[in-house]
Amino acid sequence: MARSASPVVCHAVIVSVLLTASLVFSGGEWWLPVLSGWALALVLVMLSCRRSGTAGRICGSLRAVGFTLLLLCLLEPTWIDHRARPGANYAAILADNSQGMRIHNAGEDISRGESLREFLLDGPPGWQEALEERFQVRRYQFDTRLEGVRDFGGLQFDGRATGLGHALRSLARRFEGQPLAGIILFSDGNATDWVEGEFDWTGLPPIHPILSGTDERVRDIAIGKVTVTETDFEDAPITLTAKVDADGFAASEVRLSLDPLSPGEEEVPGEEQFREADAERSVLDYRFQFRPEPGRVSFYRLEARPVPGDEETREESTLANNRRVVAVDRGGGPHRILYVAGRPNWEYKFLRRAMEEDDQIQLVGLVRIADRAPRFEFKGRPGETSNPLYRGFDKQDELTEQYDQAVMTRLNIRDVSELVGGFPRKAEDLYEYKAVIVDDLEASFFTTEQMSLLQRYVSERGGGFLALGGYKSLVDGDYEGTPVGDMLPVYLDIRDDRPVGEVRMRITREGMLEPWMRLRPTESQERDRLASLVPFRVLSRVGRSKPGAVTLMEVREEGTGEIHPGLVVQRYGRGKTAALMIGDLWRWQMHDREGTGEHGRAWRQLVRWLAGDVPESIELSFRRVPADPNQAMSIEVRVRDGEFLPMENAEVRLEVETVSLDGEVDDLPAELVAEASAEEPGLYQARYIPRQAGGYAVKASVADADGLTVGTQDGGWSSDPAAAEFRSPVPNRALMEELARRTGGTMVERDGLERLVEELMVRDAPVMEPWRIPLWNTPWIFLLALACFVLEWGIRRARGLA
Repeated sequence: MARSASPVVCHAVIVSVLLTASLVFSGGEWWLPVLSGWALALVLVMLSCRRSGTAGRICGSLRAVGFTLLLLCLLEPTWIDHRARPGANYAAILADNSQGMRIHNAGEDISRGESLREFLLDGPPGWQEALEERFQVRRYQFDTRLEGVRDFGGLQFDGRATGLGHALRSLARRFEGQPLAGIILFSDGNATDWVEGEFDWTGLPPIHPILSGTDERVRDIAIGKVTVTETDFEDAPITLTAKVDADGFAASEVRLSLDPLSPGEEEVPGEEQFREADAERSVLDYRFQFRPEPGRVSFYRLEARPVPGDEETREESTLANNRRVVAVDRGGGPHRILYVAGRPNWEYKFLRRAMEEDDQIQLVGLVRIADRAPRFEFKGRPGETSNPLYRGFDKQDELTEQYDQAVMTRLNIRDVSELVGGFPRKAEDLYEYKAVIVDDLEASFFTTEQMSLLQRYVSERGGGFLALGGYKSLVDGDYEGTPVGDMLPVYLDIRDDRPVGEVRMRITREGMLEPWMRLRPTESQERDRLASLVPFRVLSRVGRSKPGAVTLMEVREEGTGEIHPGLVVQRYGRGKTAALMIGDLWRWQMHDREGTGEHGRAWRQLVRWLAGDVPESIELSFRRVPADPNQAMSIEVRVRDGEFLPMENAEVRLEVETVSLDGEVDDLPAELVAEASAEEPGLYQARYIPRQAGGYAVKASVADADGLTVGTQDGGWSSDPAAAEFRSPVPNRALMEELARRTGGTMVERDGLERLVEELMVRDAPVMEPWRIPLWNTPWIFLLALACFVLEWGIRRARGLA
């Protein structure tokens, strides 16, 4: 072939010979004459150069090298190598067809995609012709899917995402068991389905990337990382932070606006914020605080644009990364809290008032107004403790008990059947509450089964439990050694009957780190607030905190100066427990002459923390399918029964409603049926592929095996494929280099494709064939020997040697 004599081929041959070839000598019968002649020539050269000085020795060496090369030709030296068998292997050309290729490089009038299409169709044809001469070439284009093509004339660069990882894995599967020698990849490397550390590299052939685009920064504004956090403060504001990358807009202001998309949602206070870019490449931080409608999923649109100045606004490389949709889930509340007290007291009065101001908390009260006591007292036989009226009866039910039952009153109940039998005795009755607060109540109030149920309620169901100090509480309530005492965060092994004087509380360093413990913005203001509080007079002295517990507040006795735990919390199984040792917190509210309302706010924050993160019987979550180019979402519904055990054989139906970037709601929601997971009982899954940018509100309806409705749950997520596709206008050179390095390929420029094709012939391929190069029959050996003799003659003439 005529092309085999080109410098490129020679370079490829030399590299291959040096790395993989082996040298053999076919003329084995000439070994003895060659060695004899070589030894004789070497002796004669040495004798002739013995007295000729340095120049003579150089001439002798050149003469010896020339004779050696000529003698080696008699042995017929041959390089044996292997090369890809022509026409036996496949080679794939893979071109990026995503909309990210529409970005213009700095200083160019056409986009990266248009430049790529011109190169593949009208560019230098030599490399493609040479590739087809040696390999079976297959051409593909990809965006969210892989598609085989005859040529690249159909590249429109309209794909919603760059599914590079999906395309490479699909190619590997298509050619599984077939001789695929390599993939020539044309892309900017900005893959939207690439998760670092999760890509499976097995089975991939060598990938040779050709980067589309340049590393030069282009003028662009893009919304980067967006985070949404919810605090435990009284008004429960939503804090939204966003980072905006501004390239090429130095000394210009960038506006970021936040607008509600959900119908009926109020405007966000301070919905526009401005930041000035102080450098050519700046990262601007924005922070919004607002309070969405509670009890539903809300969607908001973020939009970043430069502020026009006196001169015309500078054009950006793309506007697709200037907008983002954000989903905010305010939960399904209200969260029901069970308050159990041994007597009517001031604490419940002010606690109830505080909870009435929180729409998300519903406080259910169970208060004992009369203790358990004998109705009549008769003298019985010596040693008899039961009522003589019941003598002779078998005590098989509660009607024959020796004492009357305590009188309990139920407050703020849902219906007449709630708590009709007092404190719950069954798991399904107790597990409907998010948290339980016990106040002024001794351990003997509970049966052993009820205390074990409380312990399981926290450890298995994940509920919150708070024990308040005071009359018949903690140590004075004889909880030590009981299941309830075991799950409390403090030891109850110390009994101190000394009278308590005035005590003051202070927040510890750990407490200052918890936002729900603070009522003032700074630490100094918080300490001043605590110092101004009225002193308290009821304190339950307990032992030290248990390992793993955290003391958030301490109390100090004014008379003795002793320090005692004030508020201690800990994780217990799936739930959390807390002990508040102050028993007259109501004094705070009684002495609030200025009407600050901080006492109620502190209670609301504490109860919200106690009920926060408690699992629901129906939980709706969303998980983006990893490495999916379509940004498919896995909708997962976990269903539990009344005892909080996984519910199997349930029927889970989903309604998905779309809210567009313009705030338009889809009139016809999509309906899905979630299938039971084979990996986790009680888990039901469905997959949904979003077709447009916007918010997606989901309503899950659950029915049991008999078709009876168990409940519903709402949730949602946002999807914006363009935000991921255009997150960076600069090509991802690092990813392309990693592809080449991990697969054994080579990253080249477009003008190096011809050289790459020639190297592919001598690289390892699935189907190889032997390749012999007879060195004795190549002109350069004779030319090298002749050069040695000519150089020797020239040195001798120049030095006047004989």
